[in-house]
Amino acid sequence: MDYYKLAIDNISKFGDTDIFPYPIENALFYDKPEEVKKILEQISGDFDNWSTNYPVESINSCIPVGITGFRWAAIVDPIWNAFLLYEVLRISKDLETKRIAPSKNCVFSYRLKLKQTTGKLFDNDLTWRKFYETARTKASSSAYVIKLDISDFYTRIYHHRLENALLRSTSNTTSVKRIMTILNSISKNASYGLPVGGNAARILAETLLNSFDQVINSKKIDFCRYVDDYIIFADSKEDAFKKLNWCAEFLLRNEGLTLQKNKTQILTSSEFISQSTVILEGEDDKEGKERSAFMRIHIKYDPYSITAEQDYKELKRKLSDFDIVPLIKTEIRKSRIHHAFGKQLLNAVNILEDEPLNLAFKTIASNLDSFYPIYPSVMHLANRKLLDCDEETIDFFLDTLAELVFTDSYIVQTDNNSSYTARVLSLKNRESSIQAIDHIASASRSALVKMNCIYGMTNLSNSFWLSDLKPQFSTFTSWERRAFIAASYYLNDEGKHWRDKIEPQLSEFETLLKRWIGSKNPSASNWKLPL
Repeated sequence: MDYYKLAIDNISKFGDTDIFPYPIENALFYDKPEEVKKILEQISGDFDNWSTNYPVESINSCIPVGITGFRWAAIVDPIWNAFLLYEVLRISKDLETKRIAPSKNCVFSYRLKLKQTTGKLFDNDLTWRKFYETARTKASSSAYVIKLDISDFYTRIYHHRLENALLRSTSNTTSVKRIMTILNSISKNASYGLPVGGNAARILAETLLNSFDQVINSKKIDFCRYVDDYIIFADSKEDAFKKLNWCAEFLLRNEGLTLQKNKTQILTSSEFISQSTVILEGEDDKEGKERSAFMRIHIKYDPYSITAEQDYKELKRKLSDFDIVPLIKTEIRKSRIHHAFGKQLLNAVNILEDEPLNLAFKTIASNLDSFYPIYPSVMHLANRKLLDCDEETIDFFLDTLAELVFTDSYIVQTDNNSSYTARVLSLKNRESSIQAIDHIASASRSALVKMNCIYGMTNLSNSFWLSDLKPQFSTFTSWERRAFIAASYYLNDEGKHWRDKIEPQLSEFETLLKRWIGSKNPSASNWKLPL
């Protein structure tokens, strides 16, 4: 199997983050996979030299979780991100072989099923829903159920313990060493933490928890797990507390991990079955049943499937049974939006057309405070569908975003949310959008924000603003450098002269990006950056 190609295809087709805006380099990977593969092969052939002369860069950012919670997440330099995934995929079959077999119905998260033809990595049949349905079935044969949730799991993973877990699972010490070197760079030389959101980190996290899984299994403790959520079954209340105490001590002593007290519970089996039934099927009333039926629809479809057109039509048929806008209005009347249900609603809006689509966007724009916990998902939707709306709706939505910026709303104060906002504001060339993006850029020192503001102004063809950045190029991070190299193609002759001057300073990856943007001939073709 060509692990270089698999890593490139997976990132270019499905992205490698469910948190940050996708880097434009993902589109480069899609268009130029062979050229990207050559760079990855060069890194593999001379890893020490590359890691010294082209060091791993990442942007760490504080990401909102819920209304008042936050967590650290990192987006990794795209070429190093692809190389990390390549190295993890090289040993992934060894890692999967050491895990408890799927037939045991214990571990459901990110089970390996590599597909070279599609770029997919995991078994889509083993889902969170399958995990909870299996747990509900097992609970009927137990007296008590323990629900465990590990606190800040990804950010608290110790590198030394992860390295030990990898070395217990594979004999490929070269890949393990390289993986740990990259992780150490991402964590800024701290000895703990995995970058949240990418598939390499998901596979590594599963490897770490496999040690705990295997020990639990050896003690004949029946359990189910999805990522860091454990459901353990007990014969009595005393047995439940005994197992809870043992698990908490083991995780702390052996992995340096603690349990999240607000989510760790001991329940009777009947309590758990009742609770899980509500989670899986909704309340036993008309509204609850409607919500449950809506949640059971798999709205995401594979555009690369040979049956993509038929799948899309079937999806539209299923959604025609639901009136999406009233569902949105009902949800926003609650004190807190339900994350999963809210995201499902946004996925459904992606299928709407004409007036229902306009009404959905106006409703969302008027209630962005309610959607704050899933604001990036709202921005993803806007990037895909806002320009399908009528002019009145587009202007209303963009005016609302600009007002959030000018009033320094809490909704756009975090680096990630303001970055998403800058991208959406660039969908239409309007004076208020230009001013809002400039306001975002001026108010932040974050490379993530600066990069996305450069993207935004590029797609708005604001040559005056972009030209003013040229003297700052030598002080830019690698992220901003690549963004400005792309932007320079929208500066016509001024941009060409500048590129000729700085050509000797460019890294191999920057040179590839430059050639790729140039091949689009953006000044003549009106091609825009794929945001």
